[in-house]
Amino acid sequence: MNTELIRLEGLNKSFGNIRALRDVNLSIKKGEIVALLGDNGAGKSTLIKALSGVYSIDGGQIYFNSKPVTLRNARDAINLGIETIHQDSSLAPDLSISSNLFLGREPLKYPALGVFSPVNRSYIEERTRSLLREAGISKKLDPHTMVAGLSGGERQSIAIARAMFFSSELIILDEPTNNLGVEETHAVLRFIREAKQKGHSCVYITHSLHHVFEVCDRIVVMRRGTVVAEMDRAETDLEGIERIITEG
Repeated sequence: MNTELIRLEGLNKSFGNIRALRDVNLSIKKGEIVALLGDNGAGKSTLIKALSGVYSIDGGQIYFNSKPVTLRNARDAINLGIETIHQDSSLAPDLSISSNLFLGREPLKYPALGVFSPVNRSYIEERTRSLLREAGISKKLDPHTMVAGLSGGERQSIAIARAMFFSSELIILDEPTNNLGVEETHAVLRFIREAKQKGHSCVYITHSLHHVFEVCDRIVVMRRGTVVAEMDRAETDLEGIERIITEG
């Protein structure tokens, strides 16, 4: 049996009079791909933003590797081992592709010198080119290209490439195939499969149920801020999931 990576107990989050999360309980095992589904307003985005440190929770507890943790900001989540790819790709438009890929994690040319070492620019450029190929970007992009000049699909693929390289223990993908072409979409699904093979866990939010049945191990459905159904992929089918999402 796979070891539990993360457990949520009684998570609550409100915005004024609106309760976005209501006593959410959920666990994710190491190496497990979990689809998080639900209509708009179901609480999916609030839940992953709580997991990625964007929102602080009002009540409940998050456990990571069996230890209680407090996520005060996104850096806390990254340091813990949680990488999130948001719908807007969370890139800095005024920086280059390579700068975005290695932002805050620049490799040093002489690590032993610490802060006195120059950044290893040649490694960054070489690795950027290979990561873009792995992410399914067929167009030849210069690593120095500014992100502001890229299409939405290219930006999303770069965010995917960043997660490929800094594969954390838990990778959260929020509608990662939005605005992507066929080749780029296949690269995303391939990345999810490879992440599982390497022992990483993924939370995958998508409106494409066909993709869910291609790559996910377990399906979790939310409605009005709470989890209303959990099942293994083999226990249901597309019609059954559609019915659970839309009922009530």
